[in-house]
Amino acid sequence: MTSIDLTHDLVRTCLNLDASEPLTADTFLMGGFPEFDSMTIMALIEHIEEALGCEIDDDEISGETFETVGSLAEFVAGKMGPPGH
Repeated sequence: MTSIDLTHDLVRTCLNLDASEPLTADTFLMGGFPEFDSMTIMALIEHIEEALGCEIDDDEISGETFETVGSLAEFVAGKMGPPGH
């Protein structure tokens, strides 16, 4: 699974969106969904940690991480590590 596919799945799960809701790399998360708040961010972090078997430290994340689906996917890609590892 690619980082963008995983990010789409996680965002859909945390925001209770169905597959008909369009998500692109440019889709704004912060300000794009009324329900996207600090609780959603915490849930996303927990889901990323569970999905990738990693731990995310507070100093690894910033507001830019959760600005768009694409910025979150870039963060997820970094946590996935290099392909084949």
